[in-house]
Amino acid sequence: MTTFNILLVEDNLSFALEIEMLIKELNYGFAGQVDNAKDAIAAINKYTPDLVLMDIGINGQVNGIELASSLEKKNIPFIFITQSRDRATYTHAQSLKPLAYLVKPFDLLTLQSTVEQAVRTIEDGDKKEEAATDSDQECFYIRNNNVLNRIKYSEIYWIKSDGNYCNIHTEKKKFVTKISLVSIMKKLEKLDFMRVHKQYIVPVHRIENINLFNNLLYVGEKLIPIGRSYKANLVKQLDLI
Repeated sequence: MTTFNILLVEDNLSFALEIEMLIKELNYGFAGQVDNAKDAIAAINKYTPDLVLMDIGINGQVNGIELASSLEKKNIPFIFITQSRDRATYTHAQSLKPLAYLVKPFDLLTLQSTVEQAVRTIEDGDKKEEAATDSDQECFYIRNNNVLNRIKYSEIYWIKSDGNYCNIHTEKKKFVTKISLVSIMKKLEKLDFMRVHKQYIVPVHRIENINLFNNLLYVGEKLIPIGRSYKANLVKQLDLI
């Protein structure tokens, strides 16, 4: 993350100023300080902070635990800060899975350590999520009896349907899998692939030339027909000059 923004929900102004100074000293972005649930929701919607420091005993009828619970769908990490030493409050708060639970009074070094650990946890989670997404988009597997064959999307030259099966052609091999062309296109629609015929899908970057008069295109030495209903969309997607 280039800028890590932290929102503070705290009703003790002098304590809030100390936290604000620490956040800025640590070179994090400060998304502001609010002291009630209504303003907190408005600030979260406006700034989408990466982390919320949440006091439990805030102003208004909605406390910090109730506020955190209502924000669950927004998936924003938070740290609870409280003066309460009540075990029931702690148990309720922990059910919402905060990154930490700090009981006042605590010194700024403790807060610094807690915030830094929370930031590392969030950034590590982001990296794992990005890696998983990249991995999902790089390849897939085809079952052949009890063997799973790994195929990189970048290796595909064209895909042709054959009834309820699809033939996936790479530079060196052909793989056959029981899946419809419609289903496999759903997996490829966010990538660099296009359906050009009722029987064919091709990666756009593999297209070497197109004969619009004869409705044909070349992928390497392979001649592939262009379906009339797919022709307009194919031309629309190309970078013509």
